[in-house]
Amino acid sequence: MIEADEDVDRNGLRVVQSLLDDRVCGSAVYRHSTASTNSDALGDLQRANVSLEQLPRLYIADRQTAGRGRQGNTWLSSEDSLTFSLTIAFDLLAVDRRGLLSLAAGLATARAIEFLFAPVSAFLKWPNDVYLANGKVAGVLIETNQAMADRVVVGIGVNINEQPIVENADAAPVQSLFSATGRTTSRFELLEPIVTEFMEIVAMIGESPDSVLAEFRTRCFLTNKSIAFRDGGIDYQGTVQGIAEDGALLVQTNAGLKRCDSGAVRLVRVQR
Repeated sequence: MIEADEDVDRNGLRVVQSLLDDRVCGSAVYRHSTASTNSDALGDLQRANVSLEQLPRLYIADRQTAGRGRQGNTWLSSEDSLTFSLTIAFDLLAVDRRGLLSLAAGLATARAIEFLFAPVSAFLKWPNDVYLANGKVAGVLIETNQAMADRVVVGIGVNINEQPIVENADAAPVQSLFSATGRTTSRFELLEPIVTEFMEIVAMIGESPDSVLAEFRTRCFLTNKSIAFRDGGIDYQGTVQGIAEDGALLVQTNAGLKRCDSGAVRLVRVQR
């Protein structure tokens, strides 16, 4: 079932319907314009308005006016960007593997970009930012609502043909797929492969988490780089040693080996 505004893009509507027909998604909400697809999804959770039969539930908008990123960034996206969110059941993953969900979203986006823009190579900045060359082309924000704590919202934004406006001077350098590759594409060409890849990787985490970790480790460009980060209110500097089995970032500091989990990476930045 699709709940859609009358003025949404017809091509987008066909792709969303295909995801439902193929049972990749259980339901969808498609807006012409919204403040944030993550906010829409969280609002439904707050109202306890998402049944198991509706999952995975897709939220997509042609235009997003107040999208949120990690580290408090605000993203103003146009119709040349792909912005969507997925609500899934948290119990698809064992408790000790839920830290890999963030990695899965970045990995799915990287795979889809490489498939459509071959022979480009996509790299990942832990936990889930997707980079081509020297700029970020996609990011992920994962959120929950205690009203329905057994659900999780995964928001993904991809810069397609123009760079977004980022209202944070300290944000990482951004670019679009067009500026990185010189090729234009419809945002809907990426929607279906990203969603499909993501759900397949989530299933793979349950069956073979080592293979997911191995691919992420290969793509993660922070390994062996010097970084600065904050953990528990204390600033540290160190060298990234790799990714732990539960998806945490491992950093060797003067105070010893430190772990950064998903709640401690908002201020992580590479020292160049």
